[in-house]
Amino acid sequence: MRRRALGVERRAWSVERGAQTSSRAKRGICFACVLLCVALPASAQSVDDATTLLRTGKYEQAAAAFTKVPPSDDEWVTAQRGLVRSLIAVGKYDEAENTARRATSASKGAQLWTTLGEVLHERGKNADAEQAFLRARAAHAADSLTAALNVAILHYERGDRDRAMQEFDHFIDVYNGAGAAGLSAADLKAVAIACRYLGASSPQLFKDALKAFDRAVQEGSDTPEGDDARLALGEMFLEKYNSADAQTTFDELLSTNPNDPRALLGEARRRFFDGTSGADSLVQRALKVNPNYPEAHVFAAVLHLDLEEYADAAREVDRALLVNPTLSGALAVRAAVRYLVGDTTGFETAKRQALAVNPRDAELYNTLAELSARVRQYKEAADFARQAVALDAKSWRGFGLLGMNELRLGQMPLGKKDLETSFKGDPYNVWIKNTLDLLDTFKNYDEIKTDHFVFMIEKDESALLEPYVAELAEAAYSRFASTYKYTPPPPIRIEVYRSHADFSVRTVGLAGLGALGVSFGTTLAFDSPAAKDAGPFNWGSTVWHELAHTFT
Repeated sequence: MRRRALGVERRAWSVERGAQTSSRAKRGICFACVLLCVALPASAQSVDDATTLLRTGKYEQAAAAFTKVPPSDDEWVTAQRGLVRSLIAVGKYDEAENTARRATSASKGAQLWTTLGEVLHERGKNADAEQAFLRARAAHAADSLTAALNVAILHYERGDRDRAMQEFDHFIDVYNGAGAAGLSAADLKAVAIACRYLGASSPQLFKDALKAFDRAVQEGSDTPEGDDARLALGEMFLEKYNSADAQTTFDELLSTNPNDPRALLGEARRRFFDGTSGADSLVQRALKVNPNYPEAHVFAAVLHLDLEEYADAAREVDRALLVNPTLSGALAVRAAVRYLVGDTTGFETAKRQALAVNPRDAELYNTLAELSARVRQYKEAADFARQAVALDAKSWRGFGLLGMNELRLGQMPLGKKDLETSFKGDPYNVWIKNTLDLLDTFKNYDEIKTDHFVFMIEKDESALLEPYVAELAEAAYSRFASTYKYTPPPPIRIEVYRSHADFSVRTVGLAGLGALGVSFGTTLAFDSPAAKDAGPFNWGSTVWHELAHTFT
C-alpha cells in the first residue's frame, strides 16, 4: 500500500473488486482427496464441527462442542477462542470473561490474552483490556498484530488521537513489509481497520482498507476470521452511505448465519437508512439471539427516538450501559434523550459523562445533531454539528451534518462551503457527493422574490410556474398567519424540482424517495407538475400541505 493524495474529482465510492481465482477450489479438491485416504483425528473433527456450528449460528451447541476439547489437544487454543466467541454471541459476557481468564492461566495461555482483552473491551473494562493486549504483544502471540490494533483503538477511543494515528500508521509498514501473502486473515483485517481509521487524514486509504478487507475475506474463506472481515467491510460501506454494497455484504453473511447478531444489526441499520421496512424486526431478532447486545440496544433506542418514544429509548440505553458503561454510542444517545425531552440538567450530566470517557468525542455532537434533525430541530442540529467540528477539525461527518442542516435552514452558501469541506476530507460519502452535484445544477434555476418567499424554479419553467405558485403560496401564508396568529421568520424558501430524483437527493441524499414534498421549517422542496404524470398528483395541494408545516 502506498500513501498518495487523492484527486479532486468528485465520485462515489466504487472500486472494482476482481473475481476470486480458482485456487481455492483446487485446494478443496486436493483436501477432499486426502480425506479419502487418511481419517482426521477425532479432536480435529471436533473443532471443525464446532466451528461450523459457530459459523452457522448454533451458538449453544458450538459452545458445548468447544468445551469438550482438552488442554492437551493441539487445537485447544482455537477451541477456547471459539468458545469465547460463542458465549459473547448469546450475551453471556460474565461466562465469556471467566472462560478467557481461566484460559490465559493455562500452559498455552499466552496465546489467549487478546481474546481476554476483547471480552474486557466489550464490557468497558478498558484499562484491563489494554493490559491484556500488551501482554499478548509481549508474548509474541500469533494474534499479536490484532492486539496491537486493539491498543491503538483504545487510545483513539479515549481521545489520544495523535498517538493512535501513529500506531495505525505502523500497519501500512507491516503490510508493505510482509505483503498480503505473508499475513493471515486476522492480520489483513487488522490492516484494513487501521487504514479505515487513517482515512480521516488520507482518504485514499479507504480504498486500501477495501482491498485489505477483500483479501482478508478471501484468505479467511469459511472461517470465523473471514466472517469478521466481511462484517467490518459491510459496516464500512454503511458508514459511507453505500447502501447497495452494504446490503450485498450483510446478505452474504446472513445466508450462511441467519442468527449473527452483528450482521442482523448491520442490515437493520441499512434498512433504517434506506427508509425501508423491517429495521425494527431485525434488531429484535438480534436481541433475541443476544439479549444483552449493547449496540443493538442503542439502535433500538434510536428507533424509539424516531417515534418520539423517549421513555422507551431511555430504557434501551440503560440496558446497553449495564453491559458496557463506557460505550460512546450509548452515552451519546442518552444525552440526546435528555436533550429532546427538555431535561437540561440531565443533558449536561450525560454530556459530561460522555466527554469524561473521551474528551475529543466529536461523535457525541454528531449523534446529537443527527437525532435532533430527525425530529425536525434543524437549527439545533446545525449548532451541535458546529460543536463537533470545533472539537475535531477532521470530523468530516460533522462538516457534512453541518452543511446539510444549513441547507435545510436555507443558508445555501454556508451549507455548500461546509459540504465541500466534508467532501474534501472524505470523498467516499455518497450522500455528500450527490448533494454537491445537485447544488452545481442550481445555476440552471431562477430565484424569484415576493413579499414572504424566495422561489427557486428551473429556468425552463419558471415563467410559467411562478405566477401560480406565488399566488397560491401568498394566499396560504395569509390564511395560516391569521389562523395560527404566527408569522415565520422571513423569507420562506421554496425549491421546485422538475426532476423527482433531484428532489429526492435534496431531501435524503439519494434517489428513490416516495414523497412529493418536504418541509424543513422555513425551507420547502417539492416536485413541479412536470415531475409526475398528470392525474394523481395535485400540485397545489402539495404546496398548501408543506407550507402548513412551516406554521404548525
